[in-house]
Amino acid sequence: MSIYTVSIVRGDDVARQVREAVNLLGGMERFVKPGDRVLVKPNMTGPASYEKGVTTNPAVVEALARMALEAGAGAVDIGDGTGSVHIGSLKVLELCGMAEAAGRLGCGLVDLNKGECVKIPVEGGLILDYVLVNRNFLEYDAVINVPVLKTHFITEVSLGMKNMKGCIPPVEKRRFHDVGVNKAVADLNKVVRTALTVMDGTVAGEGLGPKEGRPVGFKTVLAGANVLAVDMTAAAVMGFVPEEIEHIRMAAEHGLGPAGSGEIQVVGEPVEAIRRKFLPAVPTMPDSDRARIINYQACSGCMGAAAIAISRLTDMGFFEAWGGERLTLVIGTKVPAGVGAEPDTFLLGNCAVRKESGGRVIQGCAPSALDVANMILDYYGITARPYV
Repeated sequence: MSIYTVSIVRGDDVARQVREAVNLLGGMERFVKPGDRVLVKPNMTGPASYEKGVTTNPAVVEALARMALEAGAGAVDIGDGTGSVHIGSLKVLELCGMAEAAGRLGCGLVDLNKGECVKIPVEGGLILDYVLVNRNFLEYDAVINVPVLKTHFITEVSLGMKNMKGCIPPVEKRRFHDVGVNKAVADLNKVVRTALTVMDGTVAGEGLGPKEGRPVGFKTVLAGANVLAVDMTAAAVMGFVPEEIEHIRMAAEHGLGPAGSGEIQVVGEPVEAIRRKFLPAVPTMPDSDRARIINYQACSGCMGAAAIAISRLTDMGFFEAWGGERLTLVIGTKVPAGVGAEPDTFLLGNCAVRKESGGRVIQGCAPSALDVANMILDYYGITARPYV
């Protein structure tokens, strides 16, 4: 039986935490060799501050990039392929503080949504025969995966394995949701490997993640060479049973790391000492006589935006005052033609929008829940605004 080591460090000094977490594994020299081209890959879900528990803390990324350079890396880049394709990865990296961190160290910034992709076969895949992966990503000698410790309302948690979706192009991200994202994430991690995973739990996220959750000042960093081992440990720290989380369980069954938590050795802080029950991400998909969501294979961004927008409209009393019969939000990549022509129906998200239909189109990839609610209110001439 193989034993996988995961380190856990708590504290207020982020740079010290990161260094200690990596040193407990043998130091950065174990993962980065002299002359290596290194990619530090944060989670850049969208243009949101790390203080919201949505994106990676730039201080964690900067500490890792500095350590890689100290270990002799020939070049270090910071990059991701954001889900906010309408803004662009480089702009999101800038808005989230990564450009400043890169500038201080002389690192480059990389948009993994851009450039040529390689079609990699998935042997014995759960759902995929192949995966399209950014060629630039594959050419790095070492990749340091830096996800955020947060919940997700489709995959339950969004941790290290889920963060690897950032190395595939937008069309592939959409395909993952079309075929089943849990199985697709497990398949992706069969063909894409990282040297080191450092989980940013300095500010974590609970509730309606990955974008609309509640920040948790957790002051914790986890690290390990095996991404599945780190994810299992992180899920346990969050109060979940790792083996009950679908993509984690499937990855374990396919031999991507430990078969269970019993094969993981934790160094530093014990899991029991810091375990906290995170609020799960459990959105309701409204389907009542006043509001409903019709989902044609939408991504998590549009599902969350639609559900939360209706929740906010409900909280502000919109449906009591509104004179319409039934509000319908249509989301997804497979929306049939003509659906948006129905009364009080809004097409939400760029994938659902094929052409404008009566002004009831809400664009974005994905639009924020607040924007969705406000656009609906504007359409009906209502000046009140939902609680934020």
